[in-house]
Amino acid sequence: MFPRALLSFLSVFAATLLHGEDFQGSTHPVPYDDEVIFYSNATPADPVAELQGKITRGEVKLAYDNERGYLPALLDYFKIPASSQMLVFSKTSLQRTLISPKTPRALYFNDDVYIGFIPGAPVLEVSAVDPKLGGTFYHFEQDKVRHPKFVRDGDCLRCHSGPRTMGVPGHLMRSIGTDLDGELDAPSEVSQITHCTPFEDRWAGWYVTGTHGQQTHRGNLIGPKRWRNAWSAPMRKAT
Repeated sequence: MFPRALLSFLSVFAATLLHGEDFQGSTHPVPYDDEVIFYSNATPADPVAELQGKITRGEVKLAYDNERGYLPALLDYFKIPASSQMLVFSKTSLQRTLISPKTPRALYFNDDVYIGFIPGAPVLEVSAVDPKLGGTFYHFEQDKVRHPKFVRDGDCLRCHSGPRTMGVPGHLMRSIGTDLDGELDAPSEVSQITHCTPFEDRWAGWYVTGTHGQQTHRGNLIGPKRWRNAWSAPMRKAT
């Protein structure tokens, strides 16, 4: 018999060796639409659903901006700082035809809500964290109307429910090289981005600013020639 303290230590040690690919959903989807979750038909209780209830009841009226639509009002309501903005130029969105290095998608976020904005796009892409359902996904039309509406978007689950999210609806980040127009180059993708991913493998398809000492990354590399050179020379500075 092993001492209880040793068994406890071995359990903790084993847990530290597990990665996302070790869990059930990394090889096949978890049946989240079956009981007891009923993901698609359940009524969300996330911050976005709560706001929609207030809009419907007339308790909240969102101001409309002629240039950015409802984006400023939503950032203000959800207390999402404008400084959280990140720009991604890879075509990794349902509105992919509108995304390019010249017109990147801006992402704003806090701990509970994410908002995607593309200049001139017909909808905002919004996702939230529901306490029971996990990641929930919506689109929000950018037309000026009296009662704007968040609509749950099942199409988002094409990417947001699979091996990268452990088989259940959730959020993910990708690092994938692009051509000059932002089209993806699948072989260049780093398969799984987590807090354990080396810094030098992150940010392909993203604009990155700021300083990072001697560390390198894949950000700001547009076109196969640039990112392929960076991939073959990991220590080359990606600026």
